[in-house]
Amino acid sequence: MAKKVSKIDYSKAMLPRTRKAQFGDCFKMNYMVLLKCGLMLLLFFTPLIAFSFFMDFYYVPLMDNATGEIEQTKLIYHYIYNGGLILFSLLAIVGITGVIRVLRNLIWGEGIFFREDFFLGIKQNIGKNLIFALIFGLFYALAYFVSSLFPNTIIAYLPLLLFALIFLPVYFWIILLNNTYDSKGTSLLRNGLFFYIKTIGWSLIGTIMLVLPVGLLFVPLMLAWVKYIVLVLFVIFVFPIIFLVIVLYSTSKFDVYINQDNYPDYFMRGLNY
Repeated sequence: MAKKVSKIDYSKAMLPRTRKAQFGDCFKMNYMVLLKCGLMLLLFFTPLIAFSFFMDFYYVPLMDNATGEIEQTKLIYHYIYNGGLILFSLLAIVGITGVIRVLRNLIWGEGIFFREDFFLGIKQNIGKNLIFALIFGLFYALAYFVSSLFPNTIIAYLPLLLFALIFLPVYFWIILLNNTYDSKGTSLLRNGLFFYIKTIGWSLIGTIMLVLPVGLLFVPLMLAWVKYIVLVLFVIFVFPIIFLVIVLYSTSKFDVYINQDNYPDYFMRGLNY
């Protein structure tokens, strides 16, 4: 049987010297890989998008025509909506897990077998990613519940704001660490907090870039068709680039704080160093 050879492979002389230079190489030379990542992300984000679409076009009009306790009806809607966001976000995380492995191998200069790498990334890493997602999802539910106790006040936004500024960035670091190292859950949490504190500014910028499309879900209903078209295009064409930047940045930090001393085989991997 003929040995399968990747269409994307590199000699050391062809590799860039810095992670920043690597972005240009990955974008220009491997745009089809990024496009495949976008299409796979869309596949795993589709249930989340479809759920939001259903709530916009079916449940919101139903709520508007409801009689009786309007506030109670709105509260039920918000609980259903946020519960659905948590549930279908878990499926989106499955797709993100596979994409991160593909991008990590691309950055490391390894041969890319897209389908094999994508599903191997899911198989190896999804367990811990979903466990932490469920834990952090409970914190989100708690933050939302506390917010609902103070309707129409500034205080209502504080729990959700704290969740977005602290818990989400730490969770993204945990995913990146888990997709790179075989570590225990406590180690992932400890290192996730470490990298969040060390890179708090860039961590918040990366989180904002990743959750930016969520804002589209709250655009008024009259613009619903436009927002869903924009959301789909964003997932396919923009998300892969954002994830590429984040994986490159995290890899550069892993080189400094972890790889140089503990994983020399990973240190500056994929660079002409």
